[in-house]
Amino acid sequence: MTHITIYADQATGASFKAIHGVNNGPVTYGSLVDVTDYYVSMGVPLVRLHDPNWPHPREVDIHIVFPDFDKDPADPASYNFAQTDEYVRTVAATGASIVFRLGESIEHTETKYFVHPPKDYEKWADVCIGIIKHYNQGWANGFRYGIEYWEIWNEPDYSVRMWSGTHEQYYRLYEVAAAKIKRFDPSLKVGGPAAAGPTREFVPEFLAYVRNAGAPLDFFSWHTYTADPNAIVRHALHVRELLDRNGFARTESHFNEWNYFVADFRTIWNKGNEYVRKDAFDRQKSEEGASFAALVLSLLQDLPVDRANYYDGQPTALFCGLFDYHGVPQKTYYAFEAFERLRRHEERLACSAPKEAEGLACLAGRTPAGDVAALISHFHSEARELTIALTGLPAAGSSGPARYEVLAIDAERTFERIAEGEASSALELKLTAPKHSVLYVSVTR
Repeated sequence: MTHITIYADQATGASFKAIHGVNNGPVTYGSLVDVTDYYVSMGVPLVRLHDPNWPHPREVDIHIVFPDFDKDPADPASYNFAQTDEYVRTVAATGASIVFRLGESIEHTETKYFVHPPKDYEKWADVCIGIIKHYNQGWANGFRYGIEYWEIWNEPDYSVRMWSGTHEQYYRLYEVAAAKIKRFDPSLKVGGPAAAGPTREFVPEFLAYVRNAGAPLDFFSWHTYTADPNAIVRHALHVRELLDRNGFARTESHFNEWNYFVADFRTIWNKGNEYVRKDAFDRQKSEEGASFAALVLSLLQDLPVDRANYYDGQPTALFCGLFDYHGVPQKTYYAFEAFERLRRHEERLACSAPKEAEGLACLAGRTPAGDVAALISHFHSEARELTIALTGLPAAGSSGPARYEVLAIDAERTFERIAEGEASSALELKLTAPKHSVLYVSVTR
């Protein structure tokens, strides 16, 4: 029997970090599939714009917004904002803030069309300024969205699919663009490089270059796709240590691409691996992906990560574990919704779970009215018998005793009730956590 204790009368003094952001917006497939209501329900706090409407991105990318690089970036007529305007509008309609990636989407095609170093870095930076003015200052019949985060490129360390130039060419592009953006508006936060490999030599080299050049780095972004949650822990600590060691103690750490990934990137796209692909992406949507996501969202609360974005939120993307192709929410979506429900219990509570219980984590919170909730993640290949004790619950009020409810996500259930009843000042529940499962316990007065 594994024991978990939730101390309803012991606040930690901390609040929950809103780290359940996603990549890309809720409207896809030529505007036919719209999951905006689900984005709102799961309280998406931050949407990063990269690979929108993949595999045919017609928004956000520099070559779409500024199609003729020989034109004048100071002239509004040089820009094609229309499609990106509509895309950004649908993201803003969810209530989420935005990370606007300045650059290009990934190109898996044999011929690379747009992922090359710009022929004029200063001019490219001027184009970025034009985009910022349009979305933040109303320039060129634009908007005043107040977009704070501006990210320079994506995964230049990955391969020629994202950057055909050298590392040094990217470092220089970052230096020029970041400096120009901060001179234009010092209140903006500029960053990058959205590193595919946070432990590769590219990262310390980039940080050393930026430090020596005196370029701004308000946030450092990085990615990890894995089936091992401990890899995320290691990477988060490693990135923070590198930032601090290189003089970037005030730089935010943005973990802005992550997902549950059981396959091998080197072989998954090979001919004959269609069933490998199907298995990997189906598992992202399943109870495996859901329990992994819940565990990661729990771990991130106590890791040195400031922002995070799951990849991907758009239903028509292979990497979308939240919805199927039709926009139907999957088990992993409900892990995100459970986290959002917990987060509405603003005051974080102390809770304990045995450290030796691999893949088990507990988060708990309390509202000012005394309602209590807990998210229990069980990312493990075998079932566990749990005893969940809630101590220090408020005494019954004039409206009668409090009531508890337990919802479960597992192979058989999709956020469904498995237990309910009256709760006294001390409540003990004996439950089975099936392999790869999530439990959401709530006590309402």
